[in-house]
Amino acid sequence: MAAGLKRQQFAALMLLGLLSGSPVQAQMLGQTFSDSLAEGKQGPSLVIVPAGRFLLGDHTGRGNHNEHPLTPIEISRPFAIGRYEVSFTDWRQYAEATATAMPDNEGWGLSAQRPVIHVSWYQAVAYSQWLSKVTGQRYRLPTEAEWEYAARAGTDSYYWWGEQLDSPETQPRAHCRGCATSRLIQNKSAFIGQFSANAFGLHDTAGNVWEWTASRFASPFDGNEQHAASVLDNSPRVVRGGAWNSGPSYLRSSQRDMKQPQHKDYALGFRVLRELP
Repeated sequence: MAAGLKRQQFAALMLLGLLSGSPVQAQMLGQTFSDSLAEGKQGPSLVIVPAGRFLLGDHTGRGNHNEHPLTPIEISRPFAIGRYEVSFTDWRQYAEATATAMPDNEGWGLSAQRPVIHVSWYQAVAYSQWLSKVTGQRYRLPTEAEWEYAARAGTDSYYWWGEQLDSPETQPRAHCRGCATSRLIQNKSAFIGQFSANAFGLHDTAGNVWEWTASRFASPFDGNEQHAASVLDNSPRVVRGGAWNSGPSYLRSSQRDMKQPQHKDYALGFRVLRELP
């Protein structure tokens, strides 16, 4: 499987390098880094995703009506995005710096290594704004289009790894109900980075926790997939990726759901995007 993943990564590199038209951007594929915070601490681990084009939505005919129509999207500039979902460790640095309460960890233990949960869209935005302030960089939530582009990593299949779940107990693809993951984490989130990364180097874009995006929910797509919702807009937001308590079909790359921006729960987190100069 490792050899197959390397071939997939190489194919994605070649495809996105050609589409972006920039050898420099193509060479950045998979480069990881993090920004420095106060007292020698580090921000979330980020991976660089190159510019390119793709079709947003369901390519297979097995998705929901709200995953249509297929919509051409151009990502005109490379960006950096969380290699992992924001963790409790990441959030603690923000909480200590801003005297903000820590979210409920459900008593799951070793929560520092798990994705942060019980955070609303507004709180995720506030965290991103804090990162921007302390690093001098532009952090935000990914739009729905940016999220799917990064999650697909050059693929148009049902899951980012192919058409079938293909998740053996010895090496499960993702964490969900029905993904053959360990009974020890059956009713809670998994530690970040426990499952294989996609061809862009992102972990857990399928399963573990749902992820907030910057976009308001529209069905069908209304052309605003690349624009962030205003904090004054109280309409539902798009969440992506499925979670530990989701069935396998919720892990497909085009799967969309919606939550009110003030909503919090034990299967909902986020990852950040950092714009590049």
